[in-house]
Amino acid sequence: MPRIDVCLAAAVWLAGVCTVIGQAQSGAEWVIVTAFAAACSAPLLWRSVAPLRVVAVIGAVGLTGQLLPTSSLLDGPFLLAFALAIGTAGSSADGRRPVLVVTAAILPSLIVGAWQAEDVGGSVLTVGWLALAFTIGRAIGLRRSYLAVRAANLRLERAREIERELAAERLAIARDLHDVIAQSVETVSMQATIGAHLFDSDPDAARDALLRIRSASTSTSRSIREMLGVMRASDQASDRLAGLEDLADLVSAARSEACAASFAISGEPRVVDSSIGPALYRVVQEALTNVRRHARASLVTVELAWQPAEIAVTVADDGVGASDDLAEGYGLRGMRERLALIGGRLEIDTAAQRGFRVRASVPTEAVP
Repeated sequence: MPRIDVCLAAAVWLAGVCTVIGQAQSGAEWVIVTAFAAACSAPLLWRSVAPLRVVAVIGAVGLTGQLLPTSSLLDGPFLLAFALAIGTAGSSADGRRPVLVVTAAILPSLIVGAWQAEDVGGSVLTVGWLALAFTIGRAIGLRRSYLAVRAANLRLERAREIERELAAERLAIARDLHDVIAQSVETVSMQATIGAHLFDSDPDAARDALLRIRSASTSTSRSIREMLGVMRASDQASDRLAGLEDLADLVSAARSEACAASFAISGEPRVVDSSIGPALYRVVQEALTNVRRHARASLVTVELAWQPAEIAVTVADDGVGASDDLAEGYGLRGMRERLALIGGRLEIDTAAQRGFRVRASVPTEAVP
């Protein structure tokens, strides 16, 4: 049985005996009071296990005490034990059953006591005292139930939040795979076409195209290994996700005979949150893929700007551009969602025959 129940039972017994100090006159009366207090407090040892049964037992003990010659000395021990039992029953049981049990336990003792003493006022006071004990216990029980339900709801909400985070992570990984593979396939296809066209007339240019194919394949293989390492959550993974320091290589791989590419950095580089670099890298990667697929451009420029409150990358080409409706279909939704996850934003500037400009920015003032 719980240690607290043992301590409470002992305390109630001692307090009950103390209530008759100065009232018990003989040794026999002290024996009766001591035994009666023990009979009232002993059931409290099981108050946590069977609270309603404890109420019934103590009520029966109290009814028996009303029939003893020394009944006037027994009210204190009885009411202390009975009030604690009733409060416990109120806090640990739901529905109407505890009310019925408590009422059934109280009434006989009250009726007998009022009949013997002809003290209706005292009986009413006793009812009020026991009702207060039950109400306090009930309030404690309701509070405990509320906290339990709230804790369960918080655990459920946390589980749902974790599931949403996992879903978002799976979606991000899917987008990363799409970005990596689509860009690589596009590069390999374009360079293979150039190499085949120049194989006889310009062997050096064809060789450069093959080297670009090898570089794109190696880069793609590395990126896929990086993402697989993240999915396995491997602490031994030595590769890292591509970030801002890899933009120069990305732009260099995008150069071709038909489209020149340049890369520039402005501002003072600094340490930023680890999520910013890969996100901006993927945006630039997708933008360069769109240039190769749709722009028919002769020049594409990429600028990385370190500003006081944000970091931004801009990809601009001199191609055919697009209307606003068509522009939204060029993988820009995925870019916006990727940036939104880290508090960034995407700006588009395009028009037919006026080129295409993509600017991605992420605030950095909160990043140490």
